[in-house]
Amino acid sequence: MTTNNARSAFLRSYHVPAILLHYPRLVRAMRGIAGLNGMEAAKCIRDFKAGRRWSSEAVNRYGGTHRVTTDAWKCRRTPNVLARSAALDGLLNVCVCVRTEL
Repeated sequence: MTTNNARSAFLRSYHVPAILLHYPRLVRAMRGIAGLNGMEAAKCIRDFKAGRRWSSEAVNRYGGTHRVTTDAWKCRRTPNVLARSAALDGLLNVCVCVRTEL
């Protein structure tokens, strides 16, 4: 791989529209769990890949990039619909409690 190709691949991996195209299920899970919109979810993935702990205000309220990404990954990987809804109920109850206290 030439230097220009490597640089282009690196920059593409942090490009928000490219993240939206490459991780649609993870973005959808992040939208459901943490109440993010698509751009906030893509920026959270970008910040997580860059090694940053904090991102937007909604991500920070949930617990940071690592927590949002891991919870969304767990939810995304749950094959059973009932198990997924049970997992979401537990996570959403925590999220609702945090939002009402603010």
